[in-house]
Amino acid sequence: MKRTLKWVGTALLAIAIVALVIGFVFYSKGQSAYSRTYEVAGAIASVETDSISVARGEHLAKTLVCQDCHGDNLAGNTMIDAPPFLVVASNLTSGAGGVGARYSATDFDRAIRFGVRPDGRALLPMMPSKYFHNLSDTDVSDLIAYLQSLDPVDNELPASELRPLGSLIVGAGGINLTEYVVTSAHGNEAPPTGPTVEYGEYLANITCRACHGEGFTGGEELEPGAPLPPDISAAG
Repeated sequence: MKRTLKWVGTALLAIAIVALVIGFVFYSKGQSAYSRTYEVAGAIASVETDSISVARGEHLAKTLVCQDCHGDNLAGNTMIDAPPFLVVASNLTSGAGGVGARYSATDFDRAIRFGVRPDGRALLPMMPSKYFHNLSDTDVSDLIAYLQSLDPVDNELPASELRPLGSLIVGAGGINLTEYVVTSAHGNEAPPTGPTVEYGEYLANITCRACHGEGFTGGEELEPGAPLPPDISAAG
């Protein structure tokens, strides 16, 4: 009996050691993925600040539903506070705690169209840069001009954080931090504004595709219990 218990104890200890080793490997891989930096070239170095550009940028901010994540006044929100990670939509104004006081036009461009921070690390999952990457230089410039014109709002928020459980999940492949990072160069310009198929396609690619999926054939559940975004393609 004692020998059996000894063997059982040894087996349990071995299993625990193996689990710890595997956990450490996954945790290390997750931390490495979170610390990875990306080389992307923001194309916007400066923006036009005339009233027409700013008004166009405000229109785009509403069209792209920036307020859904960053709040009605774009002063930021805590979106997810869970054991795996803390995801915070930044305060975009120049008030206390806002990135507007320190982000250059290029920094904004890299965050919006490429999904990376000024230090080159990926933004935690949520920023739909793979769709915003289709924004033309003119439109993203106008959007940045609007963001830089916002009244300052003091709202100091904690930084987004990948927590230990999140590192384990990322390391095991359960979450892909690079899903919304875009490293390819941007060289697209929008077609002329007007009631044309070409301009409609441009608008659909920077807005509708985020929910309705590639080819607009229907998207994934946006939140538990919500109806699935339907197929809005011609075939659908």
